[in-house]
Amino acid sequence: MSLSSSAPLAAAAIVDPDYVDEYSVAVPPGASTDPAAWTRAIFGRNAFPDQARSDTEHLTGKTMPMLEFVASVRVVDGTVTLTTVVRYRNRFGRIYFALAGLAHRRLVPRMMTRARRRMTR
Repeated sequence: MSLSSSAPLAAAAIVDPDYVDEYSVAVPPGASTDPAAWTRAIFGRNAFPDQARSDTEHLTGKTMPMLEFVASVRVVDGTVTLTTVVRYRNRFGRIYFALAGLAHRRLVPRMMTRARRRMTR
């Protein structure tokens, strides 16, 4: 599945990304399907600034001197998908995300599992 179909707001925000990943969990029975609610459940108080939203997708992100990234939370067909899209702005961005990406790939699946538990309450 292409980025434009799995996370259209993210695809529009960062063209020609250097890094993309996706993690998904099933929406628990009776849980909200509001993407903004899932964003809060995933990131808690540490959510990044809002950038865009639709009925099925909520986009947050940040532009820093070394890189820019967006996090798309999309709820479709009973599945919540968090898509991370990164574009390096310089060599330091590539080095920075080489290190941050290690933590990212370990933490995001745990964050998704925790959010699923939060949304069942």
